[in-house]
Amino acid sequence: MVKIEINLTAAYKKLSPAAVIKGQRAFANQAMADMNQFVPFREGPLRQATSIDMDGSGVNYHMKYARRHFYAPGNWNYTTPGTGPRWDLKAEGLFMNDWINAFRKGARW
Repeated sequence: MVKIEINLTAAYKKLSPAAVIKGQRAFANQAMADMNQFVPFREGPLRQATSIDMDGSGVNYHMKYARRHFYAPGNWNYTTPGTGPRWDLKAEGLFMNDWINAFRKGARW
């Protein structure tokens, strides 16, 4: 008879909800930083008034006009080159691999 013991403590720790939350926070912080260059900028408050959710599930923009600019129609004239609506999609195309790496590093995977 052969007895085999498998210690899965390290695997459970890596896959724990706490590790996933740490990864999500790292992902959200990296995404927020990378999206910043595409956020409309006239005087700066919209770019500066940001935060992430406690669990890292979202990036929040706290100015009253943030939603209006995020979903703005295509005919708006933005004074800062490269900025405009749906800055998340602009950044996603360029930085998704960086965001995934930030998640892995944050979750220690």
